[in-house]
Amino acid sequence: MDNNTIRHDTSQRHRDKYANKNIVHQLLLGRFLDAMAEEIRQLDTGNTLDFGCGEALFWQQMKERGLEPQNLIGMDLRGDALEHAKSILPQHRFLNQDILSWQPEKPYDLVIASQVLEHLPKPGEFLDKLVSLSCGHVLLSVPWEPFFRLANLARGRDILRLGNHPEHINSWGARTFTQFVEQHARIVRTRQVFPFLIVVCQTDN
Repeated sequence: MDNNTIRHDTSQRHRDKYANKNIVHQLLLGRFLDAMAEEIRQLDTGNTLDFGCGEALFWQQMKERGLEPQNLIGMDLRGDALEHAKSILPQHRFLNQDILSWQPEKPYDLVIASQVLEHLPKPGEFLDKLVSLSCGHVLLSVPWEPFFRLANLARGRDILRLGNHPEHINSWGARTFTQFVEQHARIVRTRQVFPFLIVVCQTDN
């Protein structure tokens, strides 16, 4: 898989995302995490796959909100991130794996890709794979552009790039992301949580 959007500072940026004390940043991130927790509570999480799990800081936040899947598989290409994930959530499994070539024994009740598709060349190919791996729901979230860039500027991030994250190669507004997802999955719910988009899909596998 082409992983050329992974940079030397990717892991540090991801850790900084959760550690940033900027009031605006914490407000926006907290609202997003609360919204994701609300969506996850409505879904079957018995067997959950998190594609692009990174350091599992997302799940650490979900645990603080009273959520933890019975069986979680986290997947990422960054070995250092996975080591951190294993250290904070040792009860779950974390794999360094190219998802496009991966064939698990059975599909998952819930497949999540949170803040991942904007980083990927050919995101439709990855979304097709995610849908094929689910026997229940697929939960997606991406930055809501152009508001995400404006929010970055407001919280002092990527100022020289006019708020554009250096690893983002795909950009969607609310309508264009819905149109994109509809080509690959059946949408049951959409949500706009400034500056993020959340989409819940149901699969028939």
